[in-house]
Amino acid sequence: MSVAIISTVLSTLHDVLVEEAKFLSGVTDQVEEVSKELKRMQCFLRDAETRHCEDESVRNWLREIRSLAYRIEDAVETFAIKVASKRSSSRRGHGKKVLNRYLCLLGESRSLHNRGLEISKVKTDINNLTTSLQRYGIKAITESGESSSTARNQNQQYSRWWIQQTYPYEVEEYFVGMQEDIKQLVSHVVDDDKRYRVISIWGMGGLGKTTLARKIYKHMDVQRCFQHFAWACVTQQGQIRSIIQDVFLQLNPEKQEEVKCMGDRELVQQLYEFQKGKKCLIVLDNVWKLEEWKSLVASFNAAQGLTKILLTTRNRKVAEIGFTYELKCLNEEESWELLQKIAFSRKNAEDFKMEPNLRNVGIEIVHKCGGLPLAISVLGGILKEKKDSLTEWQIVNKYIGSYLSKGEDDAKGGAVARILSLSYNDLPYHLKPCFLYMSSFREYEDIEAEQLYLLWMAEGMVLSQHRRSGETLMEIAEGYLDELVQRSMVQVQMLELPIAGARRFVSCRLHDMMRDLCLQKGREEEFIRVVDFRGRKMPFVDSLLFTNINAYRLVIHIDEKVEGVADSIFGQEDYLYVRSLLCINEKSRFWEKVITWPQVVHMRDFKLLRVLKFEGFDFCRQRLPVELRKLIHLRLLSLKCCKLDELPSSTAFLPSLETLDLQVNNGIKVPNIFWKMKRLRHLYLNDQCWTETRTGKLQLHGLSELETLVGLDSNMYEISDLSELTNLRYLTVRVVNNESLQATINHISLNGQKLWETILHIRGCYFGSSKAGTALFRRLLTCGNLHHLFLDARVIKFPEYEHQFLQSLVQLILIDNKIEEDPMKTLGKLPQLRILLLESNAYIGNQLTCHQFGFPKLIALRLLRLPNLEFWRVYKGAMPNLCGLQIQHCRRLIMIPDGLRFIVGLKDLEIHGMPLKFCDRVRLVDGREGMDFDKIRHVPSVSIGYPF
Repeated sequence: MSVAIISTVLSTLHDVLVEEAKFLSGVTDQVEEVSKELKRMQCFLRDAETRHCEDESVRNWLREIRSLAYRIEDAVETFAIKVASKRSSSRRGHGKKVLNRYLCLLGESRSLHNRGLEISKVKTDINNLTTSLQRYGIKAITESGESSSTARNQNQQYSRWWIQQTYPYEVEEYFVGMQEDIKQLVSHVVDDDKRYRVISIWGMGGLGKTTLARKIYKHMDVQRCFQHFAWACVTQQGQIRSIIQDVFLQLNPEKQEEVKCMGDRELVQQLYEFQKGKKCLIVLDNVWKLEEWKSLVASFNAAQGLTKILLTTRNRKVAEIGFTYELKCLNEEESWELLQKIAFSRKNAEDFKMEPNLRNVGIEIVHKCGGLPLAISVLGGILKEKKDSLTEWQIVNKYIGSYLSKGEDDAKGGAVARILSLSYNDLPYHLKPCFLYMSSFREYEDIEAEQLYLLWMAEGMVLSQHRRSGETLMEIAEGYLDELVQRSMVQVQMLELPIAGARRFVSCRLHDMMRDLCLQKGREEEFIRVVDFRGRKMPFVDSLLFTNINAYRLVIHIDEKVEGVADSIFGQEDYLYVRSLLCINEKSRFWEKVITWPQVVHMRDFKLLRVLKFEGFDFCRQRLPVELRKLIHLRLLSLKCCKLDELPSSTAFLPSLETLDLQVNNGIKVPNIFWKMKRLRHLYLNDQCWTETRTGKLQLHGLSELETLVGLDSNMYEISDLSELTNLRYLTVRVVNNESLQATINHISLNGQKLWETILHIRGCYFGSSKAGTALFRRLLTCGNLHHLFLDARVIKFPEYEHQFLQSLVQLILIDNKIEEDPMKTLGKLPQLRILLLESNAYIGNQLTCHQFGFPKLIALRLLRLPNLEFWRVYKGAMPNLCGLQIQHCRRLIMIPDGLRFIVGLKDLEIHGMPLKFCDRVRLVDGREGMDFDKIRHVPSVSIGYPF
């Protein structure tokens, strides 16, 4: 982890040296010298972390070097920011220009001297640390590459390797579920189809991949199908020659003595030759890296021969080398069955009677395990030793995290943490802090992917050296998340509406056990401190929350009154070192009442903040803390779901601010300051704001670095300023008149290559029969880079389809358009359309027709409050990919279309507010099928509610 911190700091120093060189005059040499020293230390850090060195003096050294790395970053950034700010103020002085310039130079000289002293002190402290390490018997890696604890670390590595070994003959005493998995995999293994020469079982640690592989390996059909068998556990410390040699000897035991004398190339050749003409099954358990497979593949005659390879892995990239089979968690019923089998294994089935309410506690326990068999097995083993009393089970349930991370003895304890830690240890250095940062979110929470990227970027965790030509940091961050997904560390919800170049993930979340690992590692690394006061009575102080945790990031979760918490947290300690402060009100997500921000909190105690996120707080009575403008390092300020009367003008003077989220819960007064915030890259606006500017509108011109703009409204902002936002990638805009729509279309058309995702809300415009209205509507339809369109405006009809119509549109919502002619013939030809909603008088005709081959990519359709609709026809071949259909409050519609029977992929049908007669046609009434029931017999989920 220390390597990751130093890599982040070095990346920041490099960017500062390149971008702010003109402000670093006089200290550039010192910064470069310290950077070189930090690079030298990376070698030692990599060695220490790779070997998981447990020497306390080394761990203390790692802790101190992290602190020194942050200090040098803070010193250099502070100097550059202050000098740049003073020079900018001098240029604005006009009449006092000479005096201001003199004072500016004087200030620079003083700041230069102070920063130089700080940098020199850091250099001295680094040298002192290196000397102290040598004094206590630990040689620097720069001298010999060895440490006095090398032998001990080698023993530790060997012990870890031995623990990770798996064997095919081990017997799983308690086994639940996976019957369908076994059936499918056995059929693939014995199948001669070339697609199944290599079969990969993929999933997170603890799911039972090895257990499943054993079941396949020992299955009767598999044993009959193959002549020779071999099982090899690769592990993180596995040596390629040892693995190949082990496999060869299992396939051909007679070569025991000869193998010892073979060279590497001969060994590979002999193993390859042996497999010719023979049916061999080789299991490679726990393959970590694609490079390992590439090193092994030459030994296996799987491509042309009869050999089959079954491998297990946590890495999706490894799994994709063959037929990929993703293993899922157990469901609640299977989890409870497994827990009972283990916990009650010593009980006599005939005499045993479960205590009342024990099942309820057991269900809570397995729910917290998230269906992870390893965690359930560990807890089952602990409960087996307990009395089968409700009290004992409640204690285990209450302290479940402690039992899983430590256990009661070495034999049982820590198994879950140890297994999952292997995934963490295997992460590249730059991904470790990104993973640990995810512990700041709540359990069971779907983490918005975009917000996660912004936090990573504000912390400097997204490294600029990973940027390819033309690539943004947001794209790099998405690549980081994708890597965590590939390694089975994070679960994601994929974007259902694929757009070329746009983001792929909607949200992500951590499995409960993975989040526990995240919290544990965060504490060990002094990376993050999560204080959770949800459900506690105030005032409350838990001493365990404040002991020996001097983390650089502070996260506070609250769901009650905050006064007691504020006194407990902010009244006791020095927070000068904190770089992120996230204060989150649990109930704000559900639009419940916000919490008044405490007066006791002073932002002057957080001078080094990069991230400041308030969620669900009420600032209306006292405004934001006045010291906010002193946070010169602040890169992200989020007020999402808060209440705020007015954004202070001083926000414009935050020199490092790159992300500003003003999506508050109420109307807010905003001064005309955005155009001054030149470093702003991501701006999220409130849809209810007002200003006292002369024109009555806010200006955005000059924000040449802006990449994300959400919430732009033509009522409140100068839409013409869009022409100057030349770096936009993501745009959400609402227009309320034809003039604003024209300017918006112009921007989208001119910047089509850069805009990756565009969301346009149109309300109040008129596309009537006039020549100007018709021409504007046609311009809208031919807008090439429009992806989401919400059209709440009068439209008489859609014209006949032309090839250039809405080529990129994936979502269309039509509201109150009063379209008189059936639009489906034109809409059905839109090539990328995935979601279509016709709502509230969008169409006032009486007949809709979905033609053959129409809507080729549509996955969701909603018809709501179409008062005149009587007939709906769907021809065979229309909407072949439709998954979800909603019909609501179309009270004249006689019946569902016959063509639904041909849409075999339809999974969900929701009927709501329809006439009773319509509903009776599609459901079972007194055991009898309705007249239209046969049309939807194939639909797995049909919901009929509240007939009209």
